[in-house]
Amino acid sequence: MLGEVTLRSLSIDDLERDFNAVMESAAYIKTANPGSSWPDGLTREKNLIDLAWHQREFEARRSFAWVIESQAGEYLGCLYVYPSIAGEQAADVVWWWRTGAVVAALPFREHLLQWLASSAWPRLDYRLKDT
Repeated sequence: MLGEVTLRSLSIDDLERDFNAVMESAAYIKTANPGSSWPDGLTREKNLIDLAWHQREFEARRSFAWVIESQAGEYLGCLYVYPSIAGEQAADVVWWWRTGAVVAALPFREHLLQWLASSAWPRLDYRLKDT
């Protein structure tokens, strides 16, 4: 739990909820990520492939993707931690919010920083980029 939200590993079981949240939030996601065209062209089939990749990476402990949910189970967005593959002692941390999600963004960011600084995670330079 991070503040008032919970995290649950993203999996293929989230296909419908994830696809709907991404498509509803596409304009917001693209605005927050200049130069990226994602999720243009995303289909349910392509999203299923993405979710399977995220699930496998999580199981292998190479990268991590979570659904961010409210206490009531509302799909609020996703959080990703991508450790460096270049040998750096760093990881990129990215998240996005579903359009219309009511979330206290600053407390979420503070709770996330505390969690990443805890013994649950290795000592890395966590580069946060919230969208």
